[in-house]
Amino acid sequence: MYGSHFACCDKFDRPVLLKSFNLFSIFFIFLVFSLFCFDFVIFDKLYFFSQNFQLLFVFFAVCVLACSRDFLVAKNVTKYEYDLLFIFVVLSAVCLCFCNEFLLIYLAIELQSLTLYVFATFNRNSEFSTEAGLKYFVFGGLMSCFLLLGLSLVYLYYGSLSFELISSIGASGIDPLFFSGFLFILVVFLFKVGSAPFHLWLCDVYEGSMLPVTMLFAAAPKIILFSVLFKLCFFVLINFQGVWSILIGFSGVLSIIIGSVSAIYQKRVKRLFAYSTIAHTGFILLAFLACSLESSKALIFYVVIYACLTIAIFALLISSSINVNIQPKYLINFSSLGYRNQLFAVSFCLTILAIAGIPPLAGFFSKLFILIALVGSKYYFTSFIVIAFSSVACFYYIRMVKIVFFVNNTKNCA
Repeated sequence: MYGSHFACCDKFDRPVLLKSFNLFSIFFIFLVFSLFCFDFVIFDKLYFFSQNFQLLFVFFAVCVLACSRDFLVAKNVTKYEYDLLFIFVVLSAVCLCFCNEFLLIYLAIELQSLTLYVFATFNRNSEFSTEAGLKYFVFGGLMSCFLLLGLSLVYLYYGSLSFELISSIGASGIDPLFFSGFLFILVVFLFKVGSAPFHLWLCDVYEGSMLPVTMLFAAAPKIILFSVLFKLCFFVLINFQGVWSILIGFSGVLSIIIGSVSAIYQKRVKRLFAYSTIAHTGFILLAFLACSLESSKALIFYVVIYACLTIAIFALLISSSINVNIQPKYLINFSSLGYRNQLFAVSFCLTILAIAGIPPLAGFFSKLFILIALVGSKYYFTSFIVIAFSSVACFYYIRMVKIVFFVNNTKNCA
C-alpha cells in the first residue's frame, strides 16, 4: 500500500516538485547575489567591475534555468540533482568573479569543472552523453594539472599568488620561470573558453549533452571566465602585454578560421553551433589583442550580445523539441518549418542572422566594434583576415535560413 502511494506521488507530483525546486534555485541565486553586493571584498580594486559581471551572470543563469524547466518536465528528467548542480555552478562562478589571487581562482575553477563534468553526463541513458562527460573529464583533469603547475611556477618567481602584489612588483624582462607558469595558466583559460587550438573537447561535449546543458555550457560560465581573463591581462599582467597579446591574438585568429571553415561541413545542429561558438570566442579574444579602452568596451559589449543570442537560439531549439514537434538534431529536420510555423521560423531565422552579424541586427554591431578597435590599434592584416572568414561564416548561417524556408524534405534523418 505504501509502495503504491509513493509511486502515485512520484508519478503525478514530480513536475510540481521540480517547478518548486526551480523557484527555490532562483531565490537562492538572488540571495547569493545580494550577499556579495555588500563590501565583503572591499579590498579588491576591481570590486565594482566584478560586481557588474556578477549581475550579468546571475541574469543569464536565471534565463538558462527558466528555459530548462519545460524541457526537463517534457523529457521526464525530473531530478532535483539538476538544480543542486546548478546552484554549485552559480556559487563557483560568483567566487571566481571576486577572486583576487590565483589560489582562489584554482579552487573556484575546480568546483565549477567538477560540476560541469556531472552536467555533461546527466543523461545517463545516452551513450553520447557518457562519452561527452568522459572526454570533458579527461581533458579537464589534464588542464587542472597544467593550472597547478603554472601556479607553482608563478609562486616560485614572486613568492605570492596575490593579484595586487604581482601587479605592483612587475618584472624586469621575461624570466623563463615566470613565462612558463604564465603560459600554462593562459592555456588553461583558453581551454575553458573553448578557443583553438584547445577546442577539440567542445564539439563532442556540446553534441552529447542535453540541450539545456549545452545552453549552460555555451552561455553562462564563459561570462565569468572572460571577466577573470580580462582582469588578468588588463590589470594584473599589463606589463607583459607584448607576450600575452601575441598568444591570445594567435588563438583568436585561429579560432575564427577553424570555427568558420569547419562549420560549413556540419550537418548536426549542435555541432554547427559549437563551431560557431569557437568563432565567436575568437572575436572576443581579438579584443584582448587591441588592448585599448575601445577594445575593452567592445569586449564587454560582445560578451553580453553573445550570451543573449546564445540563450535565444538554444531557447528556440528547446521550444522546437517541445512545442513545434521537431527533433533539433540535424539541419534537415528544420526543412519546411516556414510553412508549418511561420512565427517560430521568422524568430529562428532572425536570431540566426543576428549571430551571423547581418546588419542592422545586434550581432553586426558587436563585430563592428571589435573591428574598429583592431583598426584603431593598426592591426590591418588581422582585420582583413577576420572580415574574410566572417564572410565565409555567413554561408552556413544563410544555409539554415534556406533550409527553413526553401527546402521541402519529408524524409527522416537517422
